[in-house]
Amino acid sequence: MPLPSAPPVWLTAARAACFGTMDRGLPDAAGWMMLVLAPLSLLLAIAVLWGAELPVALRLAARRRVGQGVFAVLGLAAIVDGVWVAERARVAWASSVWVPGPLDETALPETYPRQSALAPDFTLVDQHGERVSLAGLRGRPVVVTFVFAHCQTMCPFVVATLRRAATDGTEVLLVTLDPWRDTPSSLPGIARQWDLPASFRVLSSRAVDDVLGVAGLYGVTFERNEKTGDIVHPGLVFLVDADGRLAYTFDNPPATWVREALRRLERAHTRAG
Repeated sequence: MPLPSAPPVWLTAARAACFGTMDRGLPDAAGWMMLVLAPLSLLLAIAVLWGAELPVALRLAARRRVGQGVFAVLGLAAIVDGVWVAERARVAWASSVWVPGPLDETALPETYPRQSALAPDFTLVDQHGERVSLAGLRGRPVVVTFVFAHCQTMCPFVVATLRRAATDGTEVLLVTLDPWRDTPSSLPGIARQWDLPASFRVLSSRAVDDVLGVAGLYGVTFERNEKTGDIVHPGLVFLVDADGRLAYTFDNPPATWVREALRRLERAHTRAG
């Protein structure tokens, strides 16, 4: 099941010890073996210990309404559980086909297109309870990306990339794609979970539509499983220059690309000033 935004250390450790690393949100091979073999061993033990009585007891239960009801509930639970596991596997597969960006050694091409349209403005709440607007950060470069706390694949990678790439004075805005769980009250825990520097702000709102509206403004499409809360989304990173213009758009960029793009924005701002 999904962990809370900032799970206790013991819970994360116990989950990893019992079911593996779960890099894509699923147990590893040993975890699957435990999940399958443990109940099978219990059934085998029942069959060995009560092999003679078991068929008689099952036939007797099947003749009674209570027994029939129990069988129906067990059958329904097995179906629901099977559907849930299949959906988790589908989401994990969708995440697994995501490929990280180029290695950090690659350089940002000189011909990489630079945009000039004004970046869509928005106002959300950060982990300090402060209202943050893009317009209020004019005068410095800003990095905007969209992540969510329960993500176990792309989002930690994107956050780590931006931590390596961000220069002094660069504001990094991490807008959640999961405002249902990443509420303003949970943002301090998320910031601790990702060990965010002071210039990084994780943003949400009490109104879910406010957050979803920001994703729409930036053309970020995503698919959310309403039952599990899992979200499949692209690793888009937007760089806004000091004048509030959307200068660069990247998809799963390496740190060198973001770092070089920020240098270009700073040089252009210095020449303009």
